[in-house]
Amino acid sequence: MTKTEKKTEQLLIKQLTNACEELKLHNDAFEYLTHHGQLNKLKQTLKVEVFCTTAFTGQQLKQALSIINHEIKTLQLALKPHDLIMTVIAD
Repeated sequence: MTKTEKKTEQLLIKQLTNACEELKLHNDAFEYLTHHGQLNKLKQTLKVEVFCTTAFTGQQLKQALSIINHEIKTLQLALKPHDLIMTVIAD
């Protein structure tokens, strides 16, 4: 991993942590999130998986996507709906 990739990864983690905290404020079912992707091709490969206790409604999904995109825009990244993976976990 190059220095640039390390810095990108650190910034992405920080921004997704901010998104996580924001999502906790807006949705009681939200638990946590994680991400997957190749650092050298983030625009094409970034996927964010959101874990929640109940399935999100369409409006909640839009809000989650908006919150995450707001946080990662400084990296010139934007998720599309198919880049957001929802996983319902037992409470």
